[in-house]
Amino acid sequence: MALRICNRVNVGVKFVLALFIVVVAGLQLVFAAKDLPANFDKCKRDENFDKCLVDAVNNAIVILKDGNKEFGIPPLEPLAVKSLVIEAGNAPINLKQTLKNVLVHDMISTSKVQRYRTDLDNHLIICDSITSRIEMVGQYEMSGRILLLPITGSGKANVTLVDAKIEHRLIGEPFEKDGVKYMRLKEYRVNFSPKRVYLQFDNLFNDRLLSQTMNRFLNDNWETVFNELKVGYSKSFGIIFRDLSNKLFEKIPMDSIFLR
Repeated sequence: MALRICNRVNVGVKFVLALFIVVVAGLQLVFAAKDLPANFDKCKRDENFDKCLVDAVNNAIVILKDGNKEFGIPPLEPLAVKSLVIEAGNAPINLKQTLKNVLVHDMISTSKVQRYRTDLDNHLIICDSITSRIEMVGQYEMSGRILLLPITGSGKANVTLVDAKIEHRLIGEPFEKDGVKYMRLKEYRVNFSPKRVYLQFDNLFNDRLLSQTMNRFLNDNWETVFNELKVGYSKSFGIIFRDLSNKLFEKIPMDSIFLR
């Protein structure tokens, strides 16, 4: 009887050990370094590195348009944004604008990278791109003043940038995991320079005629209006782009992204 109990204990211990090994192996797979998706182009750090990145990233943009489940990247076309808070506190514009449940259309499919300038030793990547169209559609709340005119309202909003030149400045920092070097982005700066911006805010002042008049005024003075607001848009999109980029950077070793 004692022998039978002992055998059962041994079997139980072996089962627990086997289960522990399976769990540990599973955790190792979860936390193991990943590689870029097989259909991504890679670039070697040589004299043609910056030029190679232009083609590689343009191809990656197309591939990532529908998202990537392995890395937790959601569909990027359209890009769903829960909230954008835009504030301008200096004359001629003193305004707070909140956009909610925003869908950003065309930003991925109409973007083309034109140039890279990299300094990987200092974890700095600068990219120039042009995007033919960025259309942001969502619900808005707004209050403040524009050129001494009071403005308030809530409802549906559409902000569309046309032929926007964008400078992307990626500022990274190194970290190690299991003795392997990675880079995460601590800051992603975006600077928008559009040729034209179209603005439409329904239900301003809760009055149809006043709303039409103010929207006409905003579009006639779009450059002044947007130049005051673009810092807020840049900060908001910088956070979005940083978080999306880090889904790759924090899982793939630096030398697997940028080949030596």
